[in-house]
Amino acid sequence: MRLVRGVVIVAATLITATAVSVSGVIGWIGRSCRTWRVCLVGPALRRVLPVSLLMGGAFLVLIDTVARTAARIEIPLGLLTAILGAPVFVWLLARGRRMWS
Repeated sequence: MRLVRGVVIVAATLITATAVSVSGVIGWIGRSCRTWRVCLVGPALRRVLPVSLLMGGAFLVLIDTVARTAARIEIPLGLLTAILGAPVFVWLLARGRRMWS
């Protein structure tokens, strides 16, 4: 059972990494915002679309504003989304792991 769980986690990670490498920053933001949305409002389908639209749009506007105003040169969006989004994403995954156990 432990081996199967490990193989599934590795496979899911590779699939997600492949999707992000093809689609870039926007795909990563879409994946992250979806996870954040589920943690905030749950899987209720009536709330999925409006919350996803608002969260994804707000996150991109925030990141773009910071990228343009934080330094003299424009900071790449991918860098900022990784710095701000990755810790939150890891925290949510760790929190979700406790719920699954």
